[in-house]
Amino acid sequence: MRTKEASFIFACIVILILGGFFLLPKVFKEFKGEEVIRVRVTLENRCTITDDAFVVLDDSTKIKTPFYGKIAILRTERNAPLRLWMSPNFPQFRYDGEIQRAQEEMVMVSDCNQNPRMDNIMKSMREAFSSKENQKDE
Repeated sequence: MRTKEASFIFACIVILILGGFFLLPKVFKEFKGEEVIRVRVTLENRCTITDDAFVVLDDSTKIKTPFYGKIAILRTERNAPLRLWMSPNFPQFRYDGEIQRAQEEMVMVSDCNQNPRMDNIMKSMREAFSSKENQKDE
């Protein structure tokens, strides 16, 4: 009877230790604040539209930051989703760029002749439906 009680207590301790080992990092991450960084975004405008028509949209907070002299500076969390967007001052135009993860220094390219989403869709389709022999030839 004594060995059953000891083995039960030992099993409970092992389960608690393993549970703490796997769950504590997740608990600490929930209570830890995200690292806020200063992001400097440089605009490379390949459109015929003025630079003032573009802003940087922080998808997590929905805050739009304008460009001043091809530079936009904002504060956001590291790896926050950012995208190139049209300024509310230019409602007659529509442009929504691809999501990029926030870093200290970034370059965002506006190319009105090319749709980045369509390019990604076509690239994915080529990768999914092309045979391995075709990939070797390329």
